Order: sequence, then C-alpha cells, then structure tokens
Amino acid sequence: MATAVILASLSALFEIVGIAVTIVDIRSARKRLAGYLKRPRRVYASAGLAVAFAAAVDLGPGNQTLEQRIGALEAWRRGIPDELRHREDQLKDQLASDFRNALNATEKTIDDQFKGLREYVEGAQQSFWASYRGPSILVVGVVLGLVANIVSSLRP
Repeated sequence: MATAVILASLSALFEIVGIAVTIVDIRSARKRLAGYLKRPRRVYASAGLAVAFAAAVDLGPGNQTLEQRIGALEAWRRGIPDELRHREDQLKDQLASDFRNALNATEKTIDDQFKGLREYVEGAQQSFWASYRGPSILVVGVVLGLVANIVSSLRP
C-alpha cells in the first residue's frame, strides 16, 4: 500500500510539473512569436528609373543668319529618327536593368522574411527535449499513476 501511495504521489508531482513546464513553454513560445513579429524587417530596394535627356540642338537665334538657322533645323530633323532609336534602345536597356534590380531586391526581401519565419517555426533550432519536455514529464507522471493503480489493485 505504501508503494502505491508513493507512486501516486510521484505521479501527481510529475503531472503537476509537466503541466507547469508546458505552460511556461507556451508562454515562451508566445514571447518568441511576439519577438518574431516585432523583429526589424529588411526591405531591399533598387534604384528607380532615372534617365536624363540632353537637348538635341540649340535652337536659339544667337548670331546665326537665317540660312544657318534653317540648315541647323534641317540637320536636326534628319537626325531625329536616329536619335529616337538611340533613346529607345537606351530606355529599353535601362528598364530591363531596373526591372532586374527590382526583381532581385524583391527576391532578397522575401528570402529574408522566409528565413525569419523558418527560424521561428523551427523554434530557433531547439532540441527535441527543449520542445517537448513539459509533455514528456506529464507522460511520465501518467505512467507512474498507471503503475500506482496497478500496484494498488494487486494488493488486497
């Protein structure tokens, strides 16, 4: 009878400690979640589109004669298609570069957030014992309670 009482007492102690440790672990998990939610987020940015265009020709009268001004305008008009193609190519290259940089920055941002989430979910690489110590102690208490019941039922 004394053995059953001792086993039942140990069972109760293990169950109480297991429940207490589980509660402490749940509270610390809540604190870890709060820490994860408050952690500084890194947002990577890329340079935006910044293209400057220079004036193609100085159309001010200055000291030019009328024939010189007309000649300059005609030369400028003949060069417009080439200038437009050149600017279009520049813009395409710049847009492709900016898009690639924005995509890389977005990928880095998402990767950083995913890494933080993975660390939180994995419990910051906690050991198995640290993750399940409360329930493990509780299981030991339940098993001891079962053994105490078996011992007390075998004794008349």
